[in-house]
Formats: sequence, structure tokens, C-alpha cells
Amino acid sequence: MKKWIWLVSILLIVEVMVVGMFLMKNRTNSANQIKNKSQQETKLIEVGSDGKMTTDTSSDSISDKQKKEKPDTSKWLSSETEIAFPILMYHSLTTSTDGNTLKVPPAEFKEHLKWLKDNGYYTLSTEEAYLVLTEQKKPADKIVWITLDDGYLNNFEAGFPALKENNQHATINYITSKMGSDNYFNLDQMKEMADSSIIDIQSHTVNHLELNTLSDEQIKTELTDSMAFLNKNLDQQTLMICYPVGRYDERVVQIAQETGYKLALTTEPGLARQSDGLFALKRVRINPGLSGEMFGQTITAYQ
Repeated sequence: MKKWIWLVSILLIVEVMVVGMFLMKNRTNSANQIKNKSQQETKLIEVGSDGKMTTDTSSDSISDKQKKEKPDTSKWLSSETEIAFPILMYHSLTTSTDGNTLKVPPAEFKEHLKWLKDNGYYTLSTEEAYLVLTEQKKPADKIVWITLDDGYLNNFEAGFPALKENNQHATINYITSKMGSDNYFNLDQMKEMADSSIIDIQSHTVNHLELNTLSDEQIKTELTDSMAFLNKNLDQQTLMICYPVGRYDERVVQIAQETGYKLALTTEPGLARQSDGLFALKRVRINPGLSGEMFGQTITAYQ
């Protein structure tokens, strides 16, 4: 009898152990499944730069930096005649003009901006200018494109604040080899301007050489490397090349098109219009010594 009781006890102990091991295994598997599911859900949920949570439904993760919205041209004004508008050409903004016609005092630049605002001019970005030329529509009756060549530090110190004050836009054409040089704005300053809705940065080549004097390979390097620098550091697609000293020829135009540029600026005087060619856009040079009223007369003289 005792032997029988002993055997039954052994069997009960074994059964309890087996059941316990089975339950423990199931709990472990369930915990792992919950953990894996949680990790997957955490991976899929991203926080965008605007602070909103987004879900990644593709195999590629969503970039933290949101893509800038393209201009909405649906409400722009259509024109039955070819649209022509002034592209203003500035360089350095400094009080030390020394008779140099490429240097305009900051106070005069502010007067020019005020005249444009008071007279109802809409200031274009590069992308907007491209759309005006290609679609023959414009965001306002009076439009102008402000450009500053080279990338001087005073463009950041004097030009940027003046533009922000009036909520006006301008384009700076940057010589990429000048990065880190005295009297030129640095990468952090460039990014600050590019991240604003005030200034966009376009190419003025790498070394500011007269492109029509270079070999095809040299031209390609100047155009490709400057675009690559801006695209990488500003997370953008560079649209425009500004010819150094306004020098170009058919080879330069062809290589610029092959490189991926959409339009180009010259130093030839006149209004910008599609019929002149997107790679031969004329500009209006702004010299020092122009008051707001004289500046206005310069603009209207072309129209």
C-alpha cells in the first residue's frame, strides 16, 4: 500500500513539473512576441521636423527634414503676351564703396527694398522665376527678382535682416570655393538663410572663372562641383547658374543643361523674358548712389 502511494506521489510531482515548464514556455513566447511587436511599432512611428508623428508605411524611412512645398501657381495671373520682368543685380553691401560700382551701401539697399514694397512689387524666388518664365503666369501684377552675386558676408549681416524686415525674397549666387574665406558667409550662415523663406542659394561656380575660356572638362567641373556642394549641404536641387563676369558661349549653355541646371543669368542689360532663352537671362545692374526715387526710375525705365 505504501509503495502504491509513493508511486502516485512521484507521478503527481512529474505532472506538475511538466505543466509548469509548459506554462513558462508559453509565457516567454508571448512576452517575446509582445516585445517584437512593440519594437516594430516603435520603428514605424517617426516624429517629423514639424513635431507631428508620422507612420512609415514603406521600406525606406521618412526623412526628418520635410520637403519644401512647390509654389502653387493655380491662382497666378495668366498673360496673353510674353511676361518680362527685371532681375536686379547686386554684389557687396558695404559703406566702403571706394568708387567700386559693385558695392552698394546697406542704407541704399534698404531704400530700394522700401521702394519695391511701397510700389507693390512681389519679390520672386528662383523657383518662382522659373515658373513665371516657363508657364507665362505670375503671382502678382508687378514682379521682380533680386539677386546678389558672390556670397559676401555683408549679404548675411546687412542684406538678410533688411529683407526679413520687409518679408521680401532674394537669391544669392555663391562661389563655393569661397567657403571658409574672410569676407564671405560660412556654411552655418548659408544654411540659416536657405532654411528661411527669405533667401535661396544658387550657383556662381566653384572658382568664378570666365567659363568661355575653359575646356569642356573644366566647365563641367565648375558647374557640377558647385551644384553638388549646394545640393548636399542645403538638401536642395540647385536650379540656376550665374555666369561669372557674364561670360558664356554655346558650350557653356549645353554643359549647363546637361548638368541639370534649368536657367542661367548673364550680366547683359535688360528685362528677363523666355524668348531670350532660359540660359541667357538679362539683368538690371544696380549701382551705388541711387536713392529710392532714382532706383525706381531705373526700374521703370526698362518697362
